[in-house]
Amino acid sequence: MALSVSKHFLKLICLTLVLSSIQVFAYNISSGDVLHLEVFGEPDLNLDVTVDSSGFIEYPFAGRVSVEGKEVGDIKGEIVALLKDGYFINPQVTVVVKEFKPFFIQGEVKSPGSYPFEPGLTVRKAVALAGGFTERANKKKIYITEAGEDESSERKISLDESIASGDIIIVKESFF
Repeated sequence: MALSVSKHFLKLICLTLVLSSIQVFAYNISSGDVLHLEVFGEPDLNLDVTVDSSGFIEYPFAGRVSVEGKEVGDIKGEIVALLKDGYFINPQVTVVVKEFKPFFIQGEVKSPGSYPFEPGLTVRKAVALAGGFTERANKKKIYITEAGEDESSERKISLDESIASGDIIIVKESFF
């Protein structure tokens, strides 16, 4: 009996540690993101949809839905409300971000370009994805233009700062 209780207690502790390490990630949807939507029991409504440049998606029975700047939970609520409006009694809807808009890194990295965004991404991790710094990179002169901003809003950023999907990272050249 004592062994059984201690096994359950150990499992409970492990579960608590795992759950406490999970970070809640609030993310505002933007153009270029791919959402996966499902309605339980309706396989024809299990779709991947890309947010268009205007910030909308097209979804059966719901029509054109504005999602720009909204979080997944808000979009789910809106889809549920639209589906309830004459189509379904109590739709069980799931909405997840299947693919985030990429981020971009340029300048003195070995492989500049666009890379898939992942929650929790820092500048340091982004540089690693881009193959690391070149020999000429100035590790103290890294700048970011945040998604949706113009180049004049470029600001200096440290290696440990977080980035968002659509951000542009620029690693400047060192002259010495």
